[in-house]
Amino acid sequence: MKAPARLPLVLPRALRLLLMLAVLGAAEDVPTYPWRDVDTREWLMCGQCPPGTFVHQPCSRDHPTTCRRCPPHHYTQFWNYLERCLYCNVVCGEHEEEARPCSVLHNRACRCRPGFFEFAGFCLEHTPCPPGCGVVALGTPTQDTQCQPCPPGTFSANSSSSERCQPHSNCTALGLGLNVPGTPFRDAMCTSCTGPPLGTPEPGSTGTEECERALVDFVAFQNVSFRRLLQLQQALSGPGAWAPRRPPEDRLSLQQTLRRQLTKLREARPGALAAGLLQALRTARLPGMARTVRQRFSLAG
Repeated sequence: MKAPARLPLVLPRALRLLLMLAVLGAAEDVPTYPWRDVDTREWLMCGQCPPGTFVHQPCSRDHPTTCRRCPPHHYTQFWNYLERCLYCNVVCGEHEEEARPCSVLHNRACRCRPGFFEFAGFCLEHTPCPPGCGVVALGTPTQDTQCQPCPPGTFSANSSSSERCQPHSNCTALGLGLNVPGTPFRDAMCTSCTGPPLGTPEPGSTGTEECERALVDFVAFQNVSFRRLLQLQQALSGPGAWAPRRPPEDRLSLQQTLRRQLTKLREARPGALAAGLLQALRTARLPGMARTVRQRFSLAG
């Protein structure tokens, strides 16, 4: 008995073409997409266009896909079968700068300008570290400034988003004496005051002037309560002088005001600073501070 004749396997022409295009696409590592020819109504596998181009004309049975370069201000970032390129629609906003310009390969990209960082879609200014704190990590386009309190022996006198805590001046190494110890908010204050006591009548001499400057700093930056500093400031202002109330965090401002008042007193009446200061301390009822000043500068009571 004869075996039945085998019929030849005949694939439809469209299916053969699809398989051939798929194999060619895989071989060339070119992605493809299905496309129905508008004339023959056949489904074809057309090659996509590379980044920076778009499909000007889809493939046909006889011709591959025709791609064209994106026009100015347009782009395609990936292999595609778009009929037109995408518009570069990113616009850098306030406090931003262009990190990458628009090109045929990608959209414009923005980043925060120096001094700002990105948070929740906005560029915020780097936070300055307050006095008494120093920068441990500078701000970046993606991270705010990192601060920490100045450790013992260091200080930061200003609000800054870049300054680290600085070591206190070493008065001994400078050949000077320590007049006012440093704090986290202020450097140590040194002096060369080695002249005669301020109570002796030698106004105008170099030693007396240096000691008077040292006395001004010593009193203005005493480590006493805010209330006592305010009492002294009001006593120096004279009876009946109006002084606005200040919040406790305004201590540094009060100390600077006190320093200016004492400097004005020193310059207005040479040689009279010590007597005027002791009188103000009595008026302010600050006997403890008066005693400390007399002992430190050898003043008569």
